[in-house]
Amino acid sequence: MKITNTIIALLIPAIFMACSQNPPKEKQDKSHSESIISGVWLRMSPQGPVKMQFKDNGKVTIDFGNDQSVEVSSTYTINGDTVKFADENGQMCPAPGTYLMDETPYYMAFDVLNDTCNGRIKTTTGFWTKPNFRELQDTLDKQIAANSEAELHLMRGRLYMAIGNSEKAREDFSAFIANDSSNARVFTNRAATFFPGDMQGVLADCDRAIALNPENKNAWFLRGLALYEMDRKKEACESFSKAIELGFSVLRIAEKQKCAEYWDIENTP
Repeated sequence: MKITNTIIALLIPAIFMACSQNPPKEKQDKSHSESIISGVWLRMSPQGPVKMQFKDNGKVTIDFGNDQSVEVSSTYTINGDTVKFADENGQMCPAPGTYLMDETPYYMAFDVLNDTCNGRIKTTTGFWTKPNFRELQDTLDKQIAANSEAELHLMRGRLYMAIGNSEKAREDFSAFIANDSSNARVFTNRAATFFPGDMQGVLADCDRAIALNPENKNAWFLRGLALYEMDRKKEACESFSKAIELGFSVLRIAEKQKCAEYWDIENTP
């Protein structure tokens, strides 16, 4: 059985920053401003490279393929650690979407908080890095060689996810977990690196993430994907329902056909 194109598109590297609306204990301590995210950010999606450019005038453009074209133009508004997008031109979403941001010197991450637009979720959610990512990676390589701190492995792992290197990311997430096994987000990050070849690996890490933080909607979502691929469809749809309940509302539409046999559609959360 193969993962559908829709699901692959949702499985952007790192499947998200893997936090919920009420993030677990890992710090979310930055107050953002337009100047912080201003500039160009890159990521490698399953469909190829994507460039997002935030401008100081409150505009943001999306370039699919990183070929100097603009497919989508939006406005963005920042409030603390959240950003709200409203599309203006191009492949537009009809309503705004709100995302939680996490920014470090090496990556930026966006996690969907409130959005019903599947296209924008697939484009925006996950890890992004700067155009000088090779220089950033080299800096982390040297720091880790000198002092292999768990937090450095975590940052490098998330940078690897932004550039589409799941195998290297998994190694760094595993190094972090060897030092700190209490972080649900990192288990969810690592779970995403097992797609598409190791559903047992996905399931094991999602279960550990959920044990640490039962409100981690992304772990429930990934768990559902793995269970579905393992032909445990009823359990998969139960996991999708839990993710919807925790705020992943777009799954009502994205997984509706797969779960029609198991969901009472009118009463799905």
